[in-house]
Amino acid sequence: MSDVIEILKKVGTVLENSHFVGTSGLHFNTYINKDFLYPHTKETSKIGKLFAEKYKDKNVEVVVGPALGGIILSQWTAHHLSEMCNKEVLAVYTEKSQDGGQIFTRGYENYVKGKRILIVDDIVTTGGSLQKAIEGVKKAGGNIVGILVMINKNPKNIDNAILGIPFYALGEMEVETYNEKECPLCKAGVSINTKVGHGKKFLESKK
Repeated sequence: MSDVIEILKKVGTVLENSHFVGTSGLHFNTYINKDFLYPHTKETSKIGKLFAEKYKDKNVEVVVGPALGGIILSQWTAHHLSEMCNKEVLAVYTEKSQDGGQIFTRGYENYVKGKRILIVDDIVTTGGSLQKAIEGVKKAGGNIVGILVMINKNPKNIDNAILGIPFYALGEMEVETYNEKECPLCKAGVSINTKVGHGKKFLESKK
């Protein structure tokens, strides 16, 4: 489990002691900026290999990742699964729909129907994005054999029982999150970080 944390820290993805806002609108003081990982192909490949090792015996046919970060992880995971299993494992991705869901476009649903699907993603906080990806795969007729993520930031609330599907995180980094009204960082007047996360959009929405 420590392997993935070490990889992320090595490439500077773990940012601490600041005031961040996530995609969910929640506030917190530790941010895992996965965008700092993906330029490093060697390290990203290592994480894809860790994913593949976990599911190499599950006869995965297609790896699905929600856009955007999941796209890169799905590619590397499928690459390593293909090598380990000595067969072609495909990689496709879902995109955001107009109603906020996750759907297949570009004809990718044709690669999913009736296939054994592994969903991979980067960070899980509320589980909302994963639920949307699950719904997208099911709607396309895929059979989900499991879900893998790099980091579970909410291990008390996100697990197999909640998702209803076998779920595994390479690492756990529990981060306390707050609604805006309850945020101690806001109450203490700590400036919101506008360089990473959704802090800039959050402040613009307040104007």
